[in-house]
Amino acid sequence: MTDDDEQARLWAELYDRIAAVLQRHGTEDPHARADYFVFDDNWGGPEQRVEINNLAMLRPPIVKELQGLLREYPDWKIVVAVDVRGKETEWPPMGLIVRAHEIIDGLQRQYLPEAFRDLRYEGSRPGTASD
Repeated sequence: MTDDDEQARLWAELYDRIAAVLQRHGTEDPHARADYFVFDDNWGGPEQRVEINNLAMLRPPIVKELQGLLREYPDWKIVVAVDVRGKETEWPPMGLIVRAHEIIDGLQRQYLPEAFRDLRYEGSRPGTASD
């Protein structure tokens, strides 16, 4: 098996696991009309991408479940981008980078509704310019 074949195998396996976790908590739609979307394009690296359209999907237990998946994929990360319909021009890009050993928190809470400003992730750190 080539490196590309192995990457594709791992990507598909992790994609299915991420989708299974998120399906237990919400509904998927690629056009931001539901709670989230798991990108189904494999860009060739050790990365999965998830778009969050419903901020409730950022609850710490859900993020912790996603992080738990990465124990079996220690070189991989899940990029979680906030994309709330109607806020595309009002909110800057923000989200989380979830790795097996850390969560890089790039949420800009001052833009979030009050109910979501206190979200905290165990083992997280703020993002830096080199993330």
